[in-house]
Amino acid sequence: MHRTIRFLTTLLVSFLTLSASAQTSVWDGLPRTTFDIASATLRIPCVVLEDGTGAAIPGFAPAFALNLMLAGDSLRLVEPLQAFAEIPESCLDTLRVDGNVATYSTESAVSDSNLAGNANRFYTLELRATIPSEGLIDFAVLTAEERLYIPPFYEGNNFFTRAGVGDYPREFVYDDTLLDEARRLMLLGLTVYEAGNLEVQCGFSDPLALLEEIGSVDGNTQYRIKPTLSSADNDKVFSIECSAFNRDINRLELTVPIIDWFITL
Repeated sequence: MHRTIRFLTTLLVSFLTLSASAQTSVWDGLPRTTFDIASATLRIPCVVLEDGTGAAIPGFAPAFALNLMLAGDSLRLVEPLQAFAEIPESCLDTLRVDGNVATYSTESAVSDSNLAGNANRFYTLELRATIPSEGLIDFAVLTAEERLYIPPFYEGNNFFTRAGVGDYPREFVYDDTLLDEARRLMLLGLTVYEAGNLEVQCGFSDPLALLEEIGSVDGNTQYRIKPTLSSADNDKVFSIECSAFNRDINRLELTVPIIDWFITL
């Protein structure tokens, strides 16, 4: 218990001191942990702080943005740092504190190199620091494994039909029933080479404002093509688009137009 309190006190002093001059811009645009080559710094946009059992640590923010600078064979905790009052949904990494030992882990680190070959190159890292009663906090690298991530591809069908005649006359109602079917087709057509927490969402894409909302039933928003449309609008298109987002790496993988409707009046 004494060692745990000593560690937390040391860590808290570090957080408070470094956060005073925090510059959040160093994490701008970083969806995941990135090794900043120019400054030799591992930029961690969000890490969840846990105790040895995986529970939150009382008195500390539940999550932080951190910077670990390469110093010899170690990665040193440096400024700026930032605390989060709530854990963001995009938080991918973990900092576990057990006694006076802190272990950082991630499966989604990347390099900021612009080389095309690094576009899908990810790293699994585990770092560990034994915290002194005072002084700098240095993390040693326990594991660093590289993998070439292969994203999902859509190999299903894209459907093209007409709105205003046939199966979709003027009075046809476009609603969640169609979105659910499009999501089913998207999931059937996805080929995923690295399993992950893939989230698929579908919605109407109507940049030309061809649809109008006619109401909502139990949260199901319903649309029809506008009654003001005429043959002058023929061949204009609205669609259902589905997007696949990988929560494990905070990346939008692809957006696919599953169904295109061409106005035919």
